[in-house]
Amino acid sequence: MADDIHANESYYLRLVVDRVPTMLAYWDTNLICRFANRAYETWFGANPDHLLGTSIRDLLGPELFAMNEPHMRRVLAGDRQVFERIVPGPDGMQRHSLAEYLPDVVDGTVRGFLVQVTNVTELKETQAALRRENHLRIQLEQNALSLQALAQERSDMIDVLAHEVRQPLSNASAALQSAQGALRARGDEFGTEQVVRAQEVLGEVLSSLDNTLAVASLLARPDPIHRDDADIATLVAVVIADMPSSERNRILVQRMTPTRTALMDMSLMRLALRNVLSNALKYSPQGSDVLVRITDSDEPPALVIEVSDAGAGISPDLLPRLFNRGARDGERSDAAGLGLGLYIVAKVMSMHGGGTELVNTGPEGTTIRLVITQTDHKE
Repeated sequence: MADDIHANESYYLRLVVDRVPTMLAYWDTNLICRFANRAYETWFGANPDHLLGTSIRDLLGPELFAMNEPHMRRVLAGDRQVFERIVPGPDGMQRHSLAEYLPDVVDGTVRGFLVQVTNVTELKETQAALRRENHLRIQLEQNALSLQALAQERSDMIDVLAHEVRQPLSNASAALQSAQGALRARGDEFGTEQVVRAQEVLGEVLSSLDNTLAVASLLARPDPIHRDDADIATLVAVVIADMPSSERNRILVQRMTPTRTALMDMSLMRLALRNVLSNALKYSPQGSDVLVRITDSDEPPALVIEVSDAGAGISPDLLPRLFNRGARDGERSDAAGLGLGLYIVAKVMSMHGGGTELVNTGPEGTTIRLVITQTDHKE
């Protein structure tokens, strides 16, 4: 059995050498081929049997030979050579190669050199792809920094707008309220009515401004909201106080839970509940009641606030996009504003990990439910 293995040694050796994709060859000091494997057929279209006894110059051609000749001279001087080269093939393919020339030294004399050439085209393509990816990553990081700077600039402008525009409007609202009291004390019903109307218009302007600023702020917010343990009664009282004074007596509050506090971002919840309550007052008959019902749930733990009105209901065409940005009821002549109110409500509730639901709507009124989850939530 051992004799059979030794007898076939040359066969197996040749089989292995011819099956590897790497070019393997031996060239003597005169640059004449003494051995070549089958890979030369793939790379150069040359039959290795016909290469024996031929010059490497004939194989490579004048241009490639001129580039490689310095390495041949150095390896024949006894120095191992490793270098990269693009090798054009007969099929037109440009192969990136890693070439290694190893000197054959016997008793201090170089008799020739061994050649090993490996196709590294896929490696080069991968490296190029990684460089492109890295370049894109750097560009994305730079763009992110630019967007962050723009967002900060926008945030600063929003702060300026909030202060420079809203403050005078708030002052005007306070002045109108004082004027209303003075006119009522003098018995001037007509003047009082006009001031009340002016207050309502100013309130709508302030509401639109608040919603516009809120949308800009929410869209630019990079971090999750911070929730504190807030007093529920205070939230409801503050929101009712935000309503026009002539409308507050229409609001009925029904508490169906002993829970006194809940985790929330107070300023955002004030904005959300104010938008829902304002819509309920606006789109229901004058003098009709608007009910704010406060309950809770166990699964999941949540504070639930429902606002019910006695209006004519929401148009069926509006229902699919009720909580979308810019959604307005085109059939209603009193549908003023930018269509941001319920969009902000849905956004705020989502940031709280909860949700906004249309419980019912129809000729007998509409109920909208706000669910504020009380479990840990990260947006």
